Amino acid sequence: MCGINGIIYKNNKPILSEIQKMNESIKHRGPDDEGIFRFENVLLGHRRLSILDLSKKGKQPMSSDGRYWITYNGEIYNFLEIKDQLLQLGHTFYSNTDTEVILNAYKEWGVESFTKFNGMWSFAILDTQKKQVVISRDRYGIKPCYYYLDDKKFIFSSEIKGIFCSDTKVELNKNKIFINVKQLEGAFTTIYNNIDIVPPGFFFTFNLQNFTIQKNRWWNGLNNLPDININQKKIQESLKELLIDSTQKRLVSDVKIATSLSGGVDSSIIFSILNNLEKKNENTIIDLNPFIVKYKNNKTFDIALELCSFFNKKPIIAEYDEESIDNFAEKLSSIELIDPYFSQFELYRAQNKQGFKVSIDGHGADECLGGYIKDIQNFGLYFQNSIVDLYQTITNLKNKDFLEKITKQLNLLQNVYGFKIDLKNNFLNKFEHNEYIESKKIDLLPPSLKDDLIELDNFNFPLQVLYLSANYGHLQWLLNKWDKASMAHSVEIRSPFMDWRFFQYALALPAELKIKDGQNKSILRETFKNMLIPSVLEKKIKQGLPVVDFQRSNQNINFINEVINQNDFLESNIWDGKKIVTDFNNTEIRSKKLSQMWKIVRTHLMTKGFIQKKERLKINNNIKESFNKLN
Repeated sequence: MCGINGIIYKNNKPILSEIQKMNESIKHRGPDDEGIFRFENVLLGHRRLSILDLSKKGKQPMSSDGRYWITYNGEIYNFLEIKDQLLQLGHTFYSNTDTEVILNAYKEWGVESFTKFNGMWSFAILDTQKKQVVISRDRYGIKPCYYYLDDKKFIFSSEIKGIFCSDTKVELNKNKIFINVKQLEGAFTTIYNNIDIVPPGFFFTFNLQNFTIQKNRWWNGLNNLPDININQKKIQESLKELLIDSTQKRLVSDVKIATSLSGGVDSSIIFSILNNLEKKNENTIIDLNPFIVKYKNNKTFDIALELCSFFNKKPIIAEYDEESIDNFAEKLSSIELIDPYFSQFELYRAQNKQGFKVSIDGHGADECLGGYIKDIQNFGLYFQNSIVDLYQTITNLKNKDFLEKITKQLNLLQNVYGFKIDLKNNFLNKFEHNEYIESKKIDLLPPSLKDDLIELDNFNFPLQVLYLSANYGHLQWLLNKWDKASMAHSVEIRSPFMDWRFFQYALALPAELKIKDGQNKSILRETFKNMLIPSVLEKKIKQGLPVVDFQRSNQNINFINEVINQNDFLESNIWDGKKIVTDFNNTEIRSKKLSQMWKIVRTHLMTKGFIQKKERLKINNNIKESFNKLN
């Protein structure tokens, strides 16, 4: 796991210090080593987190023949199988890295090699002969890749701050600030001008000679859904086989692996699988004393402790104060989200302190198996006796707040059979009105979604909802959050549920198996019930992670007041700082508009964190450019 950077100049000569600053800005992603390669008008940068082949042979940017050069972030879990194929075809290897396997696979099969990879990645391959750079991203976008394009240069980086810390001026886009952040992630863009995201399952080909870019889709999840055996016993066997194999593949490592546990169904299943694998293999590289986040009103903390006791493991507790405002700007810029979800931030900080570079987590099951309360509602609308099913769900959940919310909706949905959401408007372009920024509604619909919306008419409503949420919405936001929170502390996350074979199989399962008798992820619970303790199985409600609540305490109100009265906030050319201060000082107006103010404050602080990062950069003038190993 690492961090990648790159710059392609149109006419100007490459400036070595620019890629050095970018590398330094994402040092946390790869504190073990640094590399730079220059070719004509191209600069490739890399920060290494050594996990496979800890020797210098794993240094990047890497080349095996002098023609192809790669800067790569990710893990290819089946690289040994692909390596065997390449050896039979006559390829040679000098390292034990998956990086070199990617290089040789691309040399042998070109862009078709991407379909052979089982893993997570974003990488750029420079072909010095064809004079082009190909940037590829994995199927679901587990590993990030941002890019900036203007008439002078093309820049790419694992993080927004990498682009921010280049010699390019980056500015906020006032039309995007009040678009729902999940819709922004799903539209593969950011709140900054000219900074967008390489979409999952895409590769970009940049022609160095004419400074043009082609965007191509190499993966379409709708075209890769498996046929499902209608026999439930066979389905459960397939689910178990896929998940166990996926988990086992993620144990490939030359460093010790940690795990985390929430007490929820998903992490408990992965934890149980890992414990069973440990019994079969005493030399397993994973440490199964799990990390657990403790925070106020954590309803699953005791369940996690109970599971630890069952497997005779000693938990490592990471304390999280959800009301803390310490280093707020720095934390927001670290996770590169204006949503203050910091509990996972503290989890991976604890893992880093214990010397771990890799963590296996239970992320991703909700997104393919309907694990959220909103999924229960959506699925209920699909079933023929939808109203009955929804009331059954309410009864089983016994959750007052949810009961009240859904009951109100049911009064409006008495004739909902056949109901269909406007998918385009539901997943994109959710523009929130505000009074402090002169902004306008803009169209963010990506071309791939336009194509998918046509094809989605051939699928049932629950699959439509899950597919769109995974590929153009909630999951994209989560993947960003998980990656940034972990890599801020130099920890790589591996998620067995995100194995493309399992994810696609689970996505294709009948809706009736995912939510049954008012219980979500029913087929998953049934499949692994013999591996789980009763308290895990009995848990009905998924608990979301805490978010810092700045709209209640006097401490936090004072914090906001301090921020909005600073000159850099007041002098912004994006929002009306003086009007915000005036309205904030009026208690009645503040109570109505605080959420708008708070979003602007978070946006300001995240951007300020980027700026502060750039100002603190210290360039290593002793770094040498990478050269072909043959030289």
